[in-house]
Amino acid sequence: MTICGVSDKKGGVAGRVRFSVWLLSLGAATGWLTGCGGGQASEPVTLVSITVTPANASLQAPASQQFTATGAFSDASTKDITKSVSWTSSDTSKATIQNSGLATVVAAGSVTIAAASDGKTGTATLAITAPTLTSVDVSPLNPTIAANGTQQFFANARYSDNSLQDVTQNATWTSSDPNVATVQSTGQQNPGLAMGVAAGTATITAAFNGTSSSTSLTVTIPAGNGTKIPLMDMTPSENYLTFQGGLYENSSGTASPDHDRAGLAAAATIQPLDINGNPSASGKIVFVAVGRSTTVDEFAAFMNQAAANSGVNHATLVIANGALSGAMPCVWTVASGLPPCDPSLGNQYDRVRDSVLAPLGLTEKQIQAAWIEEYNADPAGDGFQSLCDPTVAGCSNSASQTEALRYEQQLGGALRAAKTRWPNLQQAFHSSRIYGGYATTNHSSEPYPYEYGFSVKWLIQAQILQIRGGGTSIDPTAGDLNYQVGAVPWTAWGPYTWANGDTPRSDGLVWCNGQAGSPCNGEVDFQTDGTHPNPQGDTKVANLLMNFFLNSPYTPWFRP
Repeated sequence: MTICGVSDKKGGVAGRVRFSVWLLSLGAATGWLTGCGGGQASEPVTLVSITVTPANASLQAPASQQFTATGAFSDASTKDITKSVSWTSSDTSKATIQNSGLATVVAAGSVTIAAASDGKTGTATLAITAPTLTSVDVSPLNPTIAANGTQQFFANARYSDNSLQDVTQNATWTSSDPNVATVQSTGQQNPGLAMGVAAGTATITAAFNGTSSSTSLTVTIPAGNGTKIPLMDMTPSENYLTFQGGLYENSSGTASPDHDRAGLAAAATIQPLDINGNPSASGKIVFVAVGRSTTVDEFAAFMNQAAANSGVNHATLVIANGALSGAMPCVWTVASGLPPCDPSLGNQYDRVRDSVLAPLGLTEKQIQAAWIEEYNADPAGDGFQSLCDPTVAGCSNSASQTEALRYEQQLGGALRAAKTRWPNLQQAFHSSRIYGGYATTNHSSEPYPYEYGFSVKWLIQAQILQIRGGGTSIDPTAGDLNYQVGAVPWTAWGPYTWANGDTPRSDGLVWCNGQAGSPCNGEVDFQTDGTHPNPQGDTKVANLLMNFFLNSPYTPWFRP
């Protein structure tokens, strides 16, 4: 018997049977029979590929996602191999993944999740979106402060994952009524800081990335404080936040006798000068305006009136408009070089010399009188408060934080710079700003225009007291104002232009913005911003200027 080439050489039946059984057993045990037609040997099962699911997942941070790895094998079988593969994330700053396949997303972006085993890798994409902004919370809610007081508001952005982000510094802050309360916004010194201006309620709003929220701010005025009365109409028994009114000291509407005499003496020195500043019958008396945008237009209207008025000295007087839009008070305090507060404007005295005087054949040495009407556009935005009542606890007024005192300081600096550049300047007449209660923005809004009247009053008073004290007692805010040694010109009020809106002052002046009925009867004195006077408003100021210079005892040089 032969099996796969192996024979029973004995040939017996019994032996052949025993041999066959032994051979078959051996073949079954060793697989030897497969080599001679007894069947194929099984191939080892291997991993062919890995599939990760979900293949494309999208989550909003922070959140988690369970991934599953499924292996496909060479025998066409599949198996969950999630716990046996090696898991990785392409960017662990955006998403991490545990050995169990659980991914945790922490930041917006896109990452690749990979599962690897036996040289095979499967991947999935995980897109991560940031939490969405759902609301902005403003706090505190509905506070109440006194006029001249402040309130810091805060803004928190709330997101879809219930997280909060402080956006006080980044939010855009607005007040519904800057005449009641102002608020600093992005880019200013203290975003969210509101300041009470006048009694009333304003809505304070914080806007961030297209979402906004508001709260109300109520401003109160303590009894007897903060009532704005034109300085010229205030009696000795009346005050504003305890500050005495009147244009001059002791609530007076006129200069004291000593200051009056000095003004008349200064006027007597004004005479026609040649371009070198020497007296000359053929010379000129130059009268120049100093200020910014409102001054430009108001003085232009005045110049037109003067040109047509026979009561004006047309023989030797030259009226020159030296004002410039945007030329804030600080730029006039620099006699030479660029003003640090706004170098882009250049030196204003150089500009007046080259662009105003030179085309007329005039020089700085011929300027002998000036009208100054200045203001800072947004004191609250600059971080300067309005005046507060010094008898109230916590009140502090200083040139470093109170606009009226800063402006007084700037006027003093401007007078010294002007005298340096215009050595024959003998007189400077001041006007504070017109009414600002109709302003639609923080630009020149009340009470700053009203309080500028105190700035001028205190400046003039500082000069009077310095001269009266022998010239050595220098006011710490206004600085040296000694005209006797040529530090500055003699200084006085020009026309006082402020009136409390449509409430007539003693001479009948009102400022109107379309109110029906008397005294405005629909008249409008302002442009749409409620800040700058329109031509009718310019004419009102021009009328005040003409009346003053035609009749003042200090301006004989203005008349023939």
